[in-house]
Amino acid sequence: MILFLCKCGPNMTEDLDFEELQKWAEGLEEFGAVHVHELLCTPQGQAAYKELLEGQDVDVVVAGCSPKMHEKTFQTLNEELGLNLAQVQMANIREQCAWVTAGVDEATTKAKALIYAAKLRVSEAEPLERRTLEVNTGVVVIGGGMAGVEAALTAANAGRKVTLIDREISIGGAVIKYEEVGPTMECGPCVIAPPLSNARDHPNIDIITGADVTEVLGSLGNFTVKAHQRARYVDDSCISCEACFEVCPVDVKSGFQHGLGTHKAIYTHFAGSVPLAAAIDADRCLQFVDGSCDACVAACPFGSIQFGDQASDHEIRCGAIIVATGFEPGEVTSVTGLAEGRLDNVYSLSDFERIVSSNGPCDRQILCADGTPPSSIAIVHCAGSRREDGVPYCSGICCTNAVKAAVMAHELLPDVELTCLYRDLVFAGPQAQGQYEEARAVGVRFQRCEELLDVRVEPTEGGVQVRAGGQPVLSADMVLLSNGLRPAFGTATLAGMLHAELRPDGYFRADNDLLHDTGTSIPGVYVAGCAAGPCGLSTAVTRGRAAAGDVLSKLCEGAEIELEPHTADIDEALCAGCRLCTTVCPYRAISYDSEGGISRVNEAICRGCGTCASSCPSGAARAKHFSDAQLLAEIKGVTRV
Repeated sequence: MILFLCKCGPNMTEDLDFEELQKWAEGLEEFGAVHVHELLCTPQGQAAYKELLEGQDVDVVVAGCSPKMHEKTFQTLNEELGLNLAQVQMANIREQCAWVTAGVDEATTKAKALIYAAKLRVSEAEPLERRTLEVNTGVVVIGGGMAGVEAALTAANAGRKVTLIDREISIGGAVIKYEEVGPTMECGPCVIAPPLSNARDHPNIDIITGADVTEVLGSLGNFTVKAHQRARYVDDSCISCEACFEVCPVDVKSGFQHGLGTHKAIYTHFAGSVPLAAAIDADRCLQFVDGSCDACVAACPFGSIQFGDQASDHEIRCGAIIVATGFEPGEVTSVTGLAEGRLDNVYSLSDFERIVSSNGPCDRQILCADGTPPSSIAIVHCAGSRREDGVPYCSGICCTNAVKAAVMAHELLPDVELTCLYRDLVFAGPQAQGQYEEARAVGVRFQRCEELLDVRVEPTEGGVQVRAGGQPVLSADMVLLSNGLRPAFGTATLAGMLHAELRPDGYFRADNDLLHDTGTSIPGVYVAGCAAGPCGLSTAVTRGRAAAGDVLSKLCEGAEIELEPHTADIDEALCAGCRLCTTVCPYRAISYDSEGGISRVNEAICRGCGTCASSCPSGAARAKHFSDAQLLAEIKGVTRV
């Protein structure tokens, strides 16, 4: 056995006595040689490592930095020398010793213990096999908003097979609800229509709507995504002519219209939806409720109605997953003092978008509850934001949305008195700032209020009063609440399936906030649009394309990925078939062989977490490179010195 002592440059020389470590190690009969190097990970250091080990079949201990930094470096060098990658063990005498232990003598003693533990552990190591798998270049995009559609198109245009999954009956996301997109005030439906039609017609894109992801297995280059698609009850021959809408007797409050309008029990969200076919709400359709109506069948000129349609399950194999699930508007009805949905003439900005939209329920007419146009509108910034009972952070986009609402209200009601009540104004870039200046130029008043986070909205005779800090601030005929953005519904559940980490605010944690904010903590899983955090449309689209570009750089046709060598295995002679391992495996990498009465590990999916080994009552399940013998030897080594 050979020991390499690496000083890591000047990082540890003042904290450890390397002369004492070398003298101590040379006194151990197990070490045939001890080599001290200034920086073993450099090209010169690696060359020295190979030269000293050339032609020898020995176990190696490298005492230096964290295995997270350079374990693979020395495993690769071992393989180049014809040694097994398990024949090298690193002792972390930097992060776990020199940098955290006070006093040279105490740190040196601790380093001896870590080195001795590594020596005993590597002597118990069993050979590991390096295995590769040809990557699947397909991509699954979860979420059909602009970020997801652009990610899908970017990958599809490069020849990748893409499956786009969305929980709604049509793709389009939030942008399809906007009449205009700020701060440039471009037509929302006009912006999104070309990408939607391109995605619909692209030969490399399969679109699955009305579906929820139920399970995700595998890793980079080798994922399996399972999705459950609800029955639509209308087939692809439907061209959305709306003949069935006219005869349907059932009105349903529309979630797409934020409850401000209704749709029939057979419906689409908007004209030109993708897919174009309508869908039936089986919970409200009288055919499913009591069998009393089939008017849509007679009205449909194409025979598209299929009451016998069934839900279906999809299993998609892919190499990478892009999460583009968007956001939910911050709920303000539950926030103390705010009354959207409870008081007449009080709306969130999300509701206001539907009021002023051409495809909304109000024909672009801004009217009070009594049917008259308001003479004054107050827009409350940070409504429900930056407070624990609402959205606890600044979303960074709400001020831009509030100013956009003021500009649109002025366009539709030129004589209305508009007041934006704010504490802080946040604008992302010169265009948003320019729209703010434009709003001021047309007469929108911006009134600062220090107590805005303690805002209350109350009815008064003939209007609505806004109070802050217990004092009245202003009254208006209509109040708009500028609500923030929250992670999309089901984000935590999806993150659990993907084994991806979330930030404290509930959004996906980036691989690196500065250098790789479209990556996640799991290789092969990417995040785009508002799934990565609140942002405007341009940023959402850029994130979508960036995520797709990252996928394209890693999943090249014919490329191979390295599988985890530290997988689990099951000793068939010891396995009693209790199946406890199948229930605890977080990656669903273990299946039960009913014929043999034993459990088996799919090593292409296993990531070597060791959960099965720790729970197996018979000891049949083992974690390679983390066997009981190795771990007990390491513990013995730490306690011996």
